Amino acid sequence: MDYDLYWLYLIIGISFLLVEIFSLTFYFLPIGLAAILTGIFAIFTNNVYFHVGLFSILGIFLFFFISKWKKSRFLKPKGSQHIAGLVGQQGIVVENYQSPQISGKVKIFSDVWEIYWDIHQEKSLRQLKEGDVVKVISVEGNKIKVEKLS
Repeated sequence: MDYDLYWLYLIIGISFLLVEIFSLTFYFLPIGLAAILTGIFAIFTNNVYFHVGLFSILGIFLFFFISKWKKSRFLKPKGSQHIAGLVGQQGIVVENYQSPQISGKVKIFSDVWEIYWDIHQEKSLRQLKEGDVVKVISVEGNKIKVEKLS
């Protein structure tokens, strides 16, 4: 019997791509693409062993290629999101500094950070008012040392 297997591969491939659209995990994408490419090659040959080998090789290759692409594209850390990336960034004072127990708060990007109290900076910290632009000098645990920009 002579079956047109390319339709089966194309339907399976499109089904996996539709599942990928809703899952967004990038696990179904290589399988779907491998099935579609195997379906295209199945138009020219009916050798099932060739289809299985091609699907396996394409699936493995595309899985590793898409995994590396996903990591480099979507999971790459941006410097500004790390604590070390905060040093030198500018922020806006959203809560006045009152005392070492009630420290002020600074908004940098979309995060709000507490101001680190330092006895040598007490005078300059008390001069900070809401809306002032400050620059991050260093990060101390989960608080930041800041200085006012003129």
